[in-house]
Amino acid sequence: MARGERLELDPGEEILAVARGSFRGAAATSTRATFALGSGRMRMRAFDVWHDAAIASGFPHVPPDMYLAVTPRRVLFGKPTFWGREPARYSSAVDLGSIAEIATARHGLVTGVAFGFTHGAIVEIEAIRGRRLRHLVDVVAELIARN
Repeated sequence: MARGERLELDPGEEILAVARGSFRGAAATSTRATFALGSGRMRMRAFDVWHDAAIASGFPHVPPDMYLAVTPRRVLFGKPTFWGREPARYSSAVDLGSIAEIATARHGLVTGVAFGFTHGAIVEIEAIRGRRLRHLVDVVAELIARN
């Protein structure tokens, strides 16, 4: 699939859980950037470093702030709407068969999620107020355990 191409749900495919997330380090970078000039640039530089490593690990192209959705066969990623709502369409996906393990950990206000892939790579994302993200991880873990 080409970068920027929009994904459609397959016939009969349903979304089981949805959550917001950001690249790993987004909360800390945003906090530091609040007190610095060029805060947007600082955050995007941190995202670019994370994104390059994530892409090298086999993770799909994702925006700095993203929505994740789980279906019975994949995890979808998309950009929030202008008003911060769920996207109408998603732009990238990871097949559940390529995820060996998924784990979550709370770090104060931030919830971190680690995707462990079958080829050995690990990619992390995070969310502030991560209740929905923890639920999404539970759904993914259950689906992985079934297969």
